[in-house]
Order: sequence, then structure tokens, then C-alpha cells
Amino acid sequence: MILNEKERLLNVLKGDRVDRPPIICPGGMMSACVTEISDQVGGGHHSDTKAMVSAARKINELIGFENYGVPYCLTAEVEALGASVNLGDNLIEPRVTRYNDEPLEAIMENYSLVDVTTGRMGVVLEAIRELRNSHVPVIGNVSGHISTATSVVDPLEMFKMLRREPERVAGFLAFVNDYLIRYTLEMVRAGADVISISDPTATGEILGPRNFQKFAVPYYQKIIKALHKEGIPIILHICGNASNIVESLNEVKANAVSFDSIVNMKIARAGIKTGLMGNVSTQLLHTGERAKIVGITRNVLHSEVDIVAPACGLSMATSISNLKTMTDYVKEGSYH
Repeated sequence: MILNEKERLLNVLKGDRVDRPPIICPGGMMSACVTEISDQVGGGHHSDTKAMVSAARKINELIGFENYGVPYCLTAEVEALGASVNLGDNLIEPRVTRYNDEPLEAIMENYSLVDVTTGRMGVVLEAIRELRNSHVPVIGNVSGHISTATSVVDPLEMFKMLRREPERVAGFLAFVNDYLIRYTLEMVRAGADVISISDPTATGEILGPRNFQKFAVPYYQKIIKALHKEGIPIILHICGNASNIVESLNEVKANAVSFDSIVNMKIARAGIKTGLMGNVSTQLLHTGERAKIVGITRNVLHSEVDIVAPACGLSMATSISNLKTMTDYVKEGSYH
């Protein structure tokens, strides 16, 4: 059974048998647009369609990740809700430089009609349209509702409000989630085969199991249900030690859950009922020698993950050759 890259990933996400696990780097927070790639593209990959498309193709061809994934940050959707963003350069990733300091109610009123097809979100949609094809899966990336909310509004204020005014925060999270649903549905219309949701702030450590159940699970269920209605599979990435929220993650009904390197994948495999993705140490991919990268990739494969991927966001200084050590090893299939 010889599958192309698109068939392999989509089959895995459906729960079907495949010849070997796919090796991907979805994009968004888990971007493989490292400095070596962005130098080749010449920059502009966060704001220019042509550069964004070029980077996606180079990541697939030169590194060997079996997907196209755009954008390469989680700031496009944040910027459109009034946060200020520095787009960085070939060495530094985009980051929020100023939060929207309006009251939550004012943000909901002032940004209720944001057009998710314009600005940098429009660039992402255009890139997806150009990348769509029959062989390589196109992954559209979006920030989860909690990370989006805590990038638009000062996170310290948001977490204080979570304790003192939970209903007010719940209303704002619902507003943000509906906005993200609109954006991801446009990605699907543009040709995305898979949607990857990264919610780095929604860790079990930061929220705790009770708040994760209350302020994360129902919102994930809503966005995933909307995308499943369109026949689109979902990857959900949660940072940090997620061992205390595994049961909640099963309720979410994502097609695959992606974990940070702190999570023991054998234990996760025993608890997670959906697909499992991860979790090759990004620190090792940055600094490690070839033998160590092969060793940790082998360990991940022996933990019976369904999809091999970096554990979290890659350092921009990670070399193409280190990443290729991982992708080549998975593709060789000699680890059985």
C-alpha cells in the first residue's frame, strides 16, 4: 500500500490503517519556517502571499515535512482584534507588542463585524488557495480561543477576571471562538484539508482541570463540530503537562491531539482515545547531534504515535539538516 502524503495524513486522521506514520509540522505555532528557510525565501513570509507559499513548499521539499502549513505564527487573528503585532524578521518570530486595552464589551462591539478575509488573514487564505493540490495536505492553522483572548487582552487581567467575573469572561471567549470559527471555515473554503488549533495558554497547569473543563472543552467542541460538519479533520495542540486533562481532551473529539515533550507518550497513548501526535523534543532538534535525534524519534515511534511531529514551536535557529534527520528516519521505516 503506497500512499501519497495527503492520503496518508487524511487516512490517519480518519482512524484508518496506513503504511507508516506521517511526519508533519502543521505550521502556526509549530512553524518549520526556520531562519535557513526564511533566508531562502527572502523574508515577507508572514505578510506576503508569494513568500508564504514559497516557504511552505520549501519546508516540504527541503526538510521533508509531509504537509504545507500556513501561516507561520498565531498573530494574524489577534492583530485583527486590535492587538499590535511586530512581525519580526528572519531571526525572530512575530509577537504581540501591545494589548487591546478596551473593556471586553467594547472589543466585542467594535470588532463584531471583522472581515476575516482581509488583512493578513486574507493573505493566509490566498496562500491556501495557491497551495491546494491533490498530493500534499494543506493545513490551516489557528490559535485556540484562550490563547487568542490572552493575546488580545493582557493575560494577567484575563486570568484575574476568570476568577472574579467568570461569566463575563465566558461571554468574551464565546465571541472569540465564533470569530475563529468564521476564519477557519474560510480556510476550508480556500482549500485547507486539515485545521490545526494550537492553544498554548490553555494548559492544565495554567487553567487547572476544573477551569479547562469549563472554559476550554465546550468551545473546542463547538469549533470542532462546525469543522467536522464540513468533513474537515482537526488537530489540537496543548502545551505543557497535559496529564491532568486527558479525560477532558477525549470529550473534545479532535481527530488527533498533539502534546509537548514533557508528556510521556506511552502514558498518553494509554489514556487518549483519539489520534496521538508528537512529540520530538524541539530543544534536541535545535541543539542535538544526529544520533540523539534518531534515538528520540525512534522512542516516539515506539510509543505508537499516529503522527510524528515536533513537540512544540521550533527555534528559528534549528537547522534544516537536524530536521531532515528526523523526517528521513521516519520515512525510511526501518524502526519496526
